[in-house]
Amino acid sequence: MAKSTREGPGAAGSGETASASGKATVDAGSVVAAGLQDIAQAWVDYAQQMTQRTTAATESLLKCRGFNDMFAVQAELMRGHLQAFLDQSTKLAEITNRMAASSIDAIGEMAGKERADKSRR
Repeated sequence: MAKSTREGPGAAGSGETASASGKATVDAGSVVAAGLQDIAQAWVDYAQQMTQRTTAATESLLKCRGFNDMFAVQAELMRGHLQAFLDQSTKLAEITNRMAASSIDAIGEMAGKERADKSRR
């Protein structure tokens, strides 16, 4: 069996550091997983919203009596879809930003603890 090349008083500290690193990695992974769930839910909500808008527009088109009415419905549908897309993009950017910031914070906190542990030795 291979013998550890690192022995002495600092060897015990490396186990604690590895444990802290593992916890930070798990914390960061949990934040990312929660963020991905939020993103998936946002896409589901967006798809439902688009389906409802399209259904309503189809019903409105069936009630149109002339080309001007059809163009007005079509223009409103496109405006609504564009606004919903912009809102969705903003929501996804906020979720992604929050997810990244939380992950970076978890890893940064672990790095700060490692630096503090090294300075105490």
